[in-house]
Amino acid sequence: MQRIPTHIPGLDSALQGGPVEGSLVLVKGAPGVGKTIFVLQSIYAAALTGDTGIYFTFDEAPQTIGWYSAIFGWDVPALQREKKIYIYYLSEQEYERFRPDRLDTLKERLEYIIKSTGAKRVAIDSMTTISLYLARSLGLHTEIDVRAVVQQVLRTLSDLAKSLGILLYVTVLPDDPAISTYESISDGVIELFYYEDVGGVTQRGLRIPKMRATHHPLDRLSVYIEREGMEVESL
Repeated sequence: MQRIPTHIPGLDSALQGGPVEGSLVLVKGAPGVGKTIFVLQSIYAAALTGDTGIYFTFDEAPQTIGWYSAIFGWDVPALQREKKIYIYYLSEQEYERFRPDRLDTLKERLEYIIKSTGAKRVAIDSMTTISLYLARSLGLHTEIDVRAVVQQVLRTLSDLAKSLGILLYVTVLPDDPAISTYESISDGVIELFYYEDVGGVTQRGLRIPKMRATHHPLDRLSVYIEREGMEVESL
């Protein structure tokens, strides 16, 4: 069984080497807890080993990527020039591709980009933007309706990950109206959160509630954001 490492220090040892090839992995957590750092670092560290990655973002401004590069010493522009990292900033016009009646077009577009770049890791940050867009643009008034529409989108993305044998990250916020759909369809769930440690000190933590075909810990793991990026407590 082929696995694709996340390259997040301390995490792959908890995942028997990484998620299984073809996995759609949900990364969920509150704003500021480290979701974007997680997926960007995974793509960046893999690119240093020669694996190409793609980062699609609806929310992060270009200067934000620059800040991460400066803070953690990631030379993202150099890897972009070497065509090892591709960053796509998606405008609201691109949101249209996620509508249920355009999913064939979405799949064809993503498949073309992934195949032409040879990417093994792809991140879509954040799908909550799409959930809210679909609810608004389609006039959906209940969570059941939103979940039904998002389910079609997730099925399309999951099929794409499996047909291409990639590791596909999608990030969401905990209050996403379709959160239960994301959790049920995803092959893996990585939850980032804040908790109070001894003495009331706020810390970051990580849980792995789900990772198909993988023996993994269910207990909380500590997360540290250090000079070179994120690290997870080793087992």
